[in-house]
Amino acid sequence: MNTLVKKTTSLRLNLELYQLIEQLAKRENRSVNNYIETLLVKATNFDTPNAETRQAIEDLNAEKKSLKRYSSAKELLNDLD
Repeated sequence: MNTLVKKTTSLRLNLELYQLIEQLAKRENRSVNNYIETLLVKATNFDTPNAETRQAIEDLNAEKKSLKRYSSAKELLNDLD
């Protein structure tokens, strides 16, 4: 999600709905605006990675398979010596 460019808009919401959203946002220590934006992002899958990001994730996951795994910190430290 591009957080640098924002569009100001206004919404008409049922007062009881707004009050509920306000309470939920407060519980999460967020502003009403941030809470609504977060809900909309989740509801629309707006934060789904683009093709370049998906490829980078795939590359990273492929690289992880070739990395040596350690079953303990001691094993890792012994390998570093």
